[in-house]
Amino acid sequence: MFTYFFVLGRNQKLSAAEIKAVLSGDFTNGEGFLILETDKKIAAMEVLNRLGGSIKIGQVFSRSINENEIMGQILKGKGVKGKKLFFGFSLYGKIDTKIDKLAIGIKKKLKDMGFLSRWVTSKEKQLSSVIVEKNRLLKQGAEILIAKDEENIYVAKTLEVQEFEKYSKRDFGRPQRDLLSGTLPPKLAKIMINLAQAKEDDVILDPFCGSGTILQEAILLGYKKIIGSDISDKAIAGTKLNLEWLNSKYKVQSTMYNLYQVDACHLSSKISNQSVDAIITEPYLGPALKGNEPEHRIKVIVRELEKLYMDAFLEFKKILKPKAKVVIVFPQIKATGKIFELDILPQLRQSGFRLISEQDLIYSRQDQKVWRQILVFKLNN
Repeated sequence: MFTYFFVLGRNQKLSAAEIKAVLSGDFTNGEGFLILETDKKIAAMEVLNRLGGSIKIGQVFSRSINENEIMGQILKGKGVKGKKLFFGFSLYGKIDTKIDKLAIGIKKKLKDMGFLSRWVTSKEKQLSSVIVEKNRLLKQGAEILIAKDEENIYVAKTLEVQEFEKYSKRDFGRPQRDLLSGTLPPKLAKIMINLAQAKEDDVILDPFCGSGTILQEAILLGYKKIIGSDISDKAIAGTKLNLEWLNSKYKVQSTMYNLYQVDACHLSSKISNQSVDAIITEPYLGPALKGNEPEHRIKVIVRELEKLYMDAFLEFKKILKPKAKVVIVFPQIKATGKIFELDILPQLRQSGFRLISEQDLIYSRQDQKVWRQILVFKLNN
């Protein structure tokens, strides 16, 4: 049995839901982390590259904080005298161990054994991926993850950290970004694709493709049949440019993709009935808000969005295969001290769409006026 430690991203419930959609085993939820027990060994970097919402993957080696065991993990594979060792700790959940005493004790013992070492620290309880990477903890030492839930202590050694620079390049380095209508982060696009649980030869559609972020991440995950559409000719031109850039940068020309300029409410004029396995999309979330709009204005925006979403879903029903999934962003608008949401779930049920995800899967930053609620639907027929 293998026990793995996942450090979750800022939107923890969403990150945990993604892991559970991709991997199988027994899961234990913690504050900022998720434990997976499985009888299968996982390829840490391969899994981390698959996931968009996980920051680190570690392997649990102990259920108690033991100085000698931790020293063994720091030395494992790195124990060359005269070569400096780097080590650090990240704490999660309800852990209240005095790390200073532990770290100083380890540093002293390493010195007695003839090893130079440096204890890498941070102002926060956790070391960021940047700190871990820049301080060579995985190459010349170890990051030790220590966590506690209501019942258990978990001590793990970090295996891999998220390749943060690659996400930045795919977001800010591509030719076209539409800042006016908003940009879907590549990490969130990947999470949504994973929540769809589509097979690699399934047909995936993004009917509000914008600058093509979802299509881009689907291609990099190995999906071969991709369709993008948007009402805007500028969006389609930008998507085409971005996907050509992606193909040249990552050599993924084997993927087949089709792009259509079409209103999402008229998809069936371009796409055959019952031909799509999964729709993964972020529709229009409303106009940019300043934060001082009166309540009646927000209610008008919500009603307009409800009509757009309902019309789109009715069109989705025509082109989706039976039992197909829709992974979609719904807006949560924060205004006048209230949260405004689209009230269309009863109508969607009547139209044949069953909500199969939790409703608290939120991707947000505290300062945002519109939060993204991620919902997963399944077509009944």
